[in-house]
Amino acid sequence: MIPVLIEGPALEPVTLAEAKLWLRLDGPDEDDLVMALIVAARLMVEAENGQVLIGQNWRLVGDRWPEGGLIPVRIGRILAVTGGRVFPSEGPAVPIAADRFTVFPHADPPGILPLETPNPGRVASGIEIDLRLGFGETAGAVPETIRLAIRRLVMLWYENRGDAGDVEAGLPPAIRALLKPFRRFRLGSAR
Repeated sequence: MIPVLIEGPALEPVTLAEAKLWLRLDGPDEDDLVMALIVAARLMVEAENGQVLIGQNWRLVGDRWPEGGLIPVRIGRILAVTGGRVFPSEGPAVPIAADRFTVFPHADPPGILPLETPNPGRVASGIEIDLRLGFGETAGAVPETIRLAIRRLVMLWYENRGDAGDVEAGLPPAIRALLKPFRRFRLGSAR
């Protein structure tokens, strides 16, 4: 099933105040820049880890139910299944209540098992499942080493802005090492 972001996080794993303290900044002059760096760092860390960090709404879209029934969720830890729907060939979607899914949050990768699997009438994108994904809803739910990696990345970018030749593309090895224990590997991944 294809994951689609519906709504990003309401807050970041590192607050503006934490980042400014880390950068030793006083005053609001560069708040917009620092906040943009925090968001960019979170997105880069999520891409590196292969999973979202803090509560976000996602939708899995598929053509048919997988064989065996279990639907792997490879992009984050499952906080909740909020519902689903199946589309007939004509007419409105048929809802599936959230309690009609069993969640396996500690599987690797986490997965969900639908307790009912009505056949979609559409040939493509006939099934949608809505999920809440992340380590949790607060910054404190995100492991501290991941938060440290974000702060260090913000500092690196802040100190080297405009010096594109001085900063290598991608994540530096020290930051990548902080993230390694949380990384989800995919088949064919060389790193």
